[in-house]
Amino acid sequence: MTRARRIAAIALCAGLAVGVAGQLNGYLDLPGAVGSLRRTSERASGRDGTHQAASALPKVDAQAVRLAAAQGLLSARARAVMVRSKSAWMATVDPGMSSFRVRQAVAFDNLVKLPLGKFSYGAAQLAPALSATRARVVGPIAWAATVTGTYSLAGFDRAPQSFEATYTLVERAGGWRIADDSDGPTPLQMWDLPGLRVIRGTSGIVIGNAPEARMREYSRIGDSAVRRVVGVWGTDWNSHVVMVTPASNTEFARLLLRSADKGLDQVAAITQGVIESGRRAEGDRVIINPKAFNALQPLGRRVVITHEVTHIAARSSTTSPTPIWLTEGMADYVGYSGLGLSRSEVASGLLNLVRARKGPEALPTEADFDPSKTKIATSYSGSWLAVCRLVDLYGQAKVVAFYRVIGSATTPSHGDQPDPEAAAASAFPRSFGVTEAQFVVGWKGYLATLAQTRG
Repeated sequence: MTRARRIAAIALCAGLAVGVAGQLNGYLDLPGAVGSLRRTSERASGRDGTHQAASALPKVDAQAVRLAAAQGLLSARARAVMVRSKSAWMATVDPGMSSFRVRQAVAFDNLVKLPLGKFSYGAAQLAPALSATRARVVGPIAWAATVTGTYSLAGFDRAPQSFEATYTLVERAGGWRIADDSDGPTPLQMWDLPGLRVIRGTSGIVIGNAPEARMREYSRIGDSAVRRVVGVWGTDWNSHVVMVTPASNTEFARLLLRSADKGLDQVAAITQGVIESGRRAEGDRVIINPKAFNALQPLGRRVVITHEVTHIAARSSTTSPTPIWLTEGMADYVGYSGLGLSRSEVASGLLNLVRARKGPEALPTEADFDPSKTKIATSYSGSWLAVCRLVDLYGQAKVVAFYRVIGSATTPSHGDQPDPEAAAASAFPRSFGVTEAQFVVGWKGYLATLAQTRG
């Protein structure tokens, strides 16, 4: 669903519910409000104890009543988080002893560990009807609602970040309650990780359920990575870094909205966040892949985290996309800077292909970085060596300026998105005095020279 469509749907549902939900807000008395809504529904259906004819009462739209009930539950949950009331949070959950109730208790305990600046839910929307099989499990009048929530980490996020959830509601003696979140898309959030801990560093915060010793190591590496990135990129970016460290590969995949971890063994970490067209990133997260990351030597871990922090710096100080070879090449350039490693050694896999006359004919593209479809190590090496070659020829400052020019481009465009490839092609002559095609010829020759040195 596009952002524009989601906003439109929320506005529609808010309009439907306004007649009965005007009193619902974060200060809601949950049992009274939900019970009142239930009684309103009973009167509308003629089940009120006074036996007053339904035709004598104002007609209440059943859908609006349900949505208002859901909104009341969501408002109560949001306020419970902000005032740190676990009892109020759990009062919105079906009281049966279910695994969902256990997970909700864990989620609350984790949420209050976070440095939350904001936590709220938007307007609820009706989800598709439950199947007959599912209805036999949760009850014939159970139904599901979807909602987009927002939250922010105080001191880290420049703007609230969004999350999606689908909740199944069931009617109990005290009114509607939330019984599950599995009847529609409910992506895993950091606060769903069991055993969550939060570790603060000098420049960032580490959030996750990985072993504490590892999380403290990640924090130390992150602090030093910020210093190295500032030395190359500058200071005009959000240097307060958030790292998320799941304990398992399955959790890593789910945090990335992946149903399986195919190909993710090639990825030690990833920078995740939403960027709206024409705006800077305002809430990126570095998510660590536990298996792949912990298989690295200490030097490799330093490179990976510095690489990801470079992404955060670039994304939070530019407004347009850059070609992926430049994005990944710059991140690796900063990651490897100052380590004294031989380029031939680091890029040995790529150079073996060059020796076998199977080297690249063009700069890497998006397809070359899809870990589910190909081996991506050589694409990283090719991109890194392209940026290294630019730095050799023109100097680091000019290459960073070249990146920034592309990252601020507004034209040429493809649809409503700037075209990074066209922006790069346009910037090459102005930045370096050569065309991109001329540079590619020289880059391929440089790869051939490195392949011949074998050292």
